[in-house]
Amino acid sequence: MVGLMASQVPEANCAICGAPPFPECPHEGDRLELALNQAWERWAWMETIRKWVLDHARNQVITTFNEMRAMRIEAHRNYLQTLPFYTLYHRYNGAPPLQPAQLQLIHSQISAANHTLQQGVDQDWRTSCMQYPQVLDYYFNLVSIRLPPDDHPMISDPRFGAPKDPPRRVKERRESVEYREAPVKEHRKKERRRSRTGRTPPPVPMPGSYR
Repeated sequence: MVGLMASQVPEANCAICGAPPFPECPHEGDRLELALNQAWERWAWMETIRKWVLDHARNQVITTFNEMRAMRIEAHRNYLQTLPFYTLYHRYNGAPPLQPAQLQLIHSQISAANHTLQQGVDQDWRTSCMQYPQVLDYYFNLVSIRLPPDDHPMISDPRFGAPKDPPRRVKERRESVEYREAPVKEHRKKERRRSRTGRTPPPVPMPGSYR
């Protein structure tokens, strides 16, 4: 039989509608996407892992930020207590009986302190958000998932149908059975020989009395 040229090697038609391979129709790709989505639904626990990691990472980042912000607010309050006239300012709810220059000074100092506090809070939040990759990796590493390598026999040679070499296995099994049965048969044969040749001869009949 004359071989086919490279340009003459037939291409398979569409497995869904039977259309020619060129131009390519979308049916096979659509069905593959559908099968993948269905398989993903069967593996929905992966989505549960994703949500679990995300929730814990977000809670950890927010908790860390709240702790940092609380420390800044505490430092901010302690600083305000050191300002001149602040106790009087606080007692009169921001309208103390002070000279205009003194009141302007306390206002500017409080405004500057509040601005510094806001900058610090923003910086703490940025720092906390920058930790997301590390925190996510931490929680993902707590999940135990083992994927076999690509050269593993289950990956390189998956068995979705019948075994590749069933006759060989049957033959090997038959040989092992024959090997086990051979000594038994030989033993029985020797027993039969021994029973034929090694049996004790019957006693010679004694002559009886003649009448």
